[in-house]
Amino acid sequence: MIVRKLVFGLAAAFAIAAAAGVAVVAAAFALFALLRDSLGPSGAAAVVVGVAALLIALLGLALALMARPPRRKPEDASVAVRAMDFAKEKPLIALGALAIGGFLLARNPKIATIALAGLFASKPSSKR
Repeated sequence: MIVRKLVFGLAAAFAIAAAAGVAVVAAAFALFALLRDSLGPSGAAAVVVGVAALLIALLGLALALMARPPRRKPEDASVAVRAMDFAKEKPLIALGALAIGGFLLARNPKIATIALAGLFASKPSSKR
């Protein structure tokens, strides 16, 4: 009974994999046929290879992100430590924020003094 379920499960998995393979080949051929007249055979083949490489890269990135366990952050981290952690996790967003910040600082230098004062200010003590 268990062996029969295992065999049928494997057969179903192989059938799904074969159907996915046929669908990918058919989609690649359809894309090639669509682009062959406008780009020529070699250009159409290059586009098909580029699309396949892009899909493989996106799938690999998705699998890598799913495999990485979430990190726990300390709650009492300073703003600078949290900003560095954010920049390590999302470098493109941090780069965009840095570019916007640089533009704002170039337009209004008073913002720099306010930001630096807030960054280097000591935390108030909780003792009363």
